Amino acid sequence: MPHGVGARFFNSLDSTNIKATELATTGDKGPVWLVAGTQDAGRGRQGRVWTSKPGNLYTSLLFAPHIKPVDAGALPFITALAVRETFVGLGLENEQVQCKWPNDILINHKKASGILIESSAGSNGYLDHVIIGIGMNLLHSPTDAAFKATSFFEETKKTVEVRDALQLLAHNMKKRLDSWIVGQFEPIGREWTENAWGLGEKREIRTTRDTFEGTLLGLDSHGGLKISVPTGEEQTIYAADIFPSLSGN
Repeated sequence: MPHGVGARFFNSLDSTNIKATELATTGDKGPVWLVAGTQDAGRGRQGRVWTSKPGNLYTSLLFAPHIKPVDAGALPFITALAVRETFVGLGLENEQVQCKWPNDILINHKKASGILIESSAGSNGYLDHVIIGIGMNLLHSPTDAAFKATSFFEETKKTVEVRDALQLLAHNMKKRLDSWIVGQFEPIGREWTENAWGLGEKREIRTTRDTFEGTLLGLDSHGGLKISVPTGEEQTIYAADIFPSLSGN
């Protein structure tokens, strides 16, 4: 592991994010990676179940950056780039791995990783701690996912040890967090955009209240997704799920 960063391994947990929250409440703020062989209550965004059979990487990074809540908006993009870099480092071609807004990583246009970030604000206006939960499909993928899924093995026919993937991910995350200039989103957004899925193309957009089609234009200065709807109007969305367009591009 990177210098100064710990790691704890568990055969099974309800959820690595839950374990990280428990640690944080005891005053342990890391930095530490918590890794589970399986999860009984793995979670994705909006409370969705994250299937957690053995062979994939299920992990959470608990740490306490000295940042304000408004600054945390860059973390999903920093993490997505680190996960993408990890898949490439394990042997995938650069163009095979893309970032899908807001916090998924695709291999050959199929979901191979998801990110769930949780944080707690302190009384001084800064975050008390941050938990970055990451699931990487190394060996298998769910067959019932809303967005078609895949795994590193399914795309390469090669196996990778969970510990090897964790080591690479931990180094990539530390490198990116160490070089992060808080408040400067532009370089992060630019790199994410260069490796993004679906920009300039029509996609189906599902919010909590509506489903519609639009052309993905890019990120705003805070990480919101700018889109163009069929009327020609431009909008920016901050929470939604993006799917391939059913009507074609």
